[in-house]
Amino acid sequence: MATRSIVRIIPNKSTEQNACAEAEPSYIYLYHHWDGSPSGVGRELELFLRGRNNGDAPDGTPTWDGERIAKELESCTSGYIRSNGNHGDVEYGYVIDCARRTLTCYDLEFGRRSIDNANEIKM
Repeated sequence: MATRSIVRIIPNKSTEQNACAEAEPSYIYLYHHWDGSPSGVGRELELFLRGRNNGDAPDGTPTWDGERIAKELESCTSGYIRSNGNHGDVEYGYVIDCARRTLTCYDLEFGRRSIDNANEIKM
């Protein structure tokens, strides 16, 4: 049985959004169909993000750029696909906050909760 997960990427407003502060945040969502548990996708995302803590790539581009992170995850062979964030049977949700440079995991209870009202899971 698949353990589905969703990844919400919160772009860094100061570098990626030209909207005013009151505007709704523009999230990027990626869906992952299998092995979405903290020991699967959670660990994979943790390792993927670990090298970004310095902030900028050698070419000067920001490594904590939401669109860049999404494209890199989509291009890897692990099965991340762009999504609208609405999946009814997702067990885990992950939030990558580019401004804070954090990764957080949530228990979505097979779609009974959204990332916004779910319990955080320590990874």
